Amino acid sequence: MEGWLITHRSWYKLAPAEQAEIPEGTRLAEIDARLDVLEVEGNALLKAMRPKPAKSVEAVVANLSVAARLIFVEDHPQAHGLITRAARDLAALSSGGK
Repeated sequence: MEGWLITHRSWYKLAPAEQAEIPEGTRLAEIDARLDVLEVEGNALLKAMRPKPAKSVEAVVANLSVAARLIFVEDHPQAHGLITRAARDLAALSSGGK
């Protein structure tokens, strides 16, 4: 949506009051607000996870899976890809490559 607004409405050239008048701008603001909440919740979840060493490969895969869900692919595509690949690779290695 942000890309569409940039392309079709010159989004970043508009004043905040002008942005607020565009229906898609209102929806983008709602999405941004929700993402802010999700980021705070994600950070709280990370802090709540106990920093104990994993006792199995499955636990490592689970930790990586949580990390992949807490990192937005749009914000950090390389980190997200690395984490999801590592989780997938570990799961495959632990199951004998099945």
